[in-house]
Amino acid sequence: MILRALPIILALCITPASAEPLHEAVDAYALFQTDVSSLAAMEVRDADAMDEALALALRHDPRRVAQGYLAYGALTAAQAPEFVAGVRSRVGAAGRAPVLRQLNADITYARRRPPGSAQAIGLILAASGADSARMLTIGERYTNLADTMAYAPTQTEQRDQRSTRLRSLSTERLMLEPALAARIHPAALSASPLSDANAFGGARFWDALAGRATPTPSAVAWREANSGRVNRMLTLAGLYIVNAGATPRVREMLDDTRLGDCLAMEQLELRQCASVAASASEDAHCLARHGLTQSAACFADIGAPP
Repeated sequence: MILRALPIILALCITPASAEPLHEAVDAYALFQTDVSSLAAMEVRDADAMDEALALALRHDPRRVAQGYLAYGALTAAQAPEFVAGVRSRVGAAGRAPVLRQLNADITYARRRPPGSAQAIGLILAASGADSARMLTIGERYTNLADTMAYAPTQTEQRDQRSTRLRSLSTERLMLEPALAARIHPAALSASPLSDANAFGGARFWDALAGRATPTPSAVAWREANSGRVNRMLTLAGLYIVNAGATPRVREMLDDTRLGDCLAMEQLELRQCASVAASASEDAHCLARHGLTQSAACFADIGAPP
């Protein structure tokens, strides 16, 4: 089987240098979520289409997706009016340089000192919960597809050729088209996820970005389960709010080894599962479990329903 051309919403190229590390990082998460949207919408009527679905799930660098997830949380926190006002009030009271020193030196400062951090944390957890929930829903779709598929068994030679191609996908570099990228680089307070589920950081943002009409999800107030990751998102948001996002410290805080390793393990499991799958039905089960459901769990450890 030959993998067909993937949607042209993405272009293969080397990512250009960016003056804003959060923008550069969030692009990788947007690319990932754009492909999740494609997996939700695509018609999977034959084995070739199933191969294309696997390619969509496997063409992302887990480490860069993890960095992008942190950047998305940070940029979402920067849309919390109370937190932005709190950070700016600290700059007004103590001066920009002292606030920068605190943000760079103390990972808990953005949570403890500026007023309004609770609102930002709520936005971070809500966005993460919505993203994980939609991946679980799409995972259920592929589980249901697997149970109804009746395609012919995949020939061994075809499976080996496909496995070779799938192993190479995550080394390719992807970049969003400029028009799409512009929508995921919001300035502080330029989006309103608190009142608009389609806005950046909102519960329906990725579906809205893809032009998919989806029901408004029920509001679920997640409890925080990974304060270290949330602290980094808050700190990154604080630096972004005071226009100090382009520093080595920002790039350091964007690295999340635990999340990157979790996503890398699921990617490896998906490749291995697909390499021994004897039919498109088994491929769909592999994709549902490792490409969507278990990958969603990697992100979801930041919080949990009450």
